[in-house]
This record gives sequence, C-alpha cells and structure tokens, in this order.
Amino acid sequence: MLTLKHRLLVLLGLTLAMAATRMSHFGSTSLLPDASLAVFLVGGLALQSLWGFSVLMALAFGVDVLSAKTAVEAGWCLTPAYWGLLPTYGLLWLAGRWMGRQGRFELLTSGGVSLVAVTGAFLISNAFWYALSNTVTDLNALEYATAVARYFPPYLGSAFLYLVPLWLAWKLTHRSSLAA
Repeated sequence: MLTLKHRLLVLLGLTLAMAATRMSHFGSTSLLPDASLAVFLVGGLALQSLWGFSVLMALAFGVDVLSAKTAVEAGWCLTPAYWGLLPTYGLLWLAGRWMGRQGRFELLTSGGVSLVAVTGAFLISNAFWYALSNTVTDLNALEYATAVARYFPPYLGSAFLYLVPLWLAWKLTHRSSLAA
C-alpha cells in the first residue's frame, strides 16, 4: 500500500498522462495514442480507492467536453452511450485493484489480467455505443461487431504501449531493490 504522498504523485502522473493523450484514440504522426485504458488499470492498482477513480473519470469527462467544443469529431462521442465509459473504465479499475491486492507482481499474470480487462473494456464500450449512440442504426449486431473488430488490435496496442514499459520498470526497480 502506498503512502498518501505517493498515491498523490501517482494520481498526478496519471492525470498528466491522460490529459496529454486523450485527444487521439490510436495516435497519429503528431499525437500519442490515448493512455486512458492504461491509466485506469494502473490507477486501480496503485490508488485502489473510489476517490482516485472519481478524479480520473471527472478528468476524462472534462477533457472530452473541452474537445467536443473544439473538434467536430469529438462532439460525436458525447451521446447517451458515453455513460458506457463508467463500466468500461470501472472494469479496468477493478482489474488493477485485483492485481494490487495479490501482494506480488508477476508479469505473466498481470499481462493476462490486463489482456482480459482491456478486451472486456472494448466489448463494453462498443456494446454501449451500438445500443445507445443512435449512430449505427443501419447495422445489425453482427454487422456492427464485424465492423468494429478491426479496431481491437490498435485498442489493445494503445493500452499495452503504456503498460509494458511500466511493468518492466516496476520489475527492474523491484529486482534491483531486492539486490541492494
């Protein structure tokens, strides 16, 4: 369990990562991919509490509202389906909490749990989008699933782009502190 000071530092780092990257889902030549998936998973692992989740949800919403005012495409996302981000990010948060409560960190276990959580997040967010956005009324569920399946690899890749270096840094730091 981290001290309050360390949790606040983690929260600061996570808010900066999300604020700096939330403008682009998968990245571009000038923007990094969105770190939100990794932020919520790591937040659950390191912060554990509801207050941290609430702060990060408020930040995500604030960035999205600001983006909607400045970019036509971003406003397209603010539909009733937006509520689906609560269970989407909640699943990632709970997966992180579960990993944090295991008492030890194993790369293989963390990778597997993260893979399942990010996959679940993809399914939840897309199910909400299909059901509540009113933008895909001309597709049945199977057609929609087929259409969005191509976005799964970059969705997964964006999360793991941030998670893998964090895991490796944690493992290296932990290993070197054991040797000292």
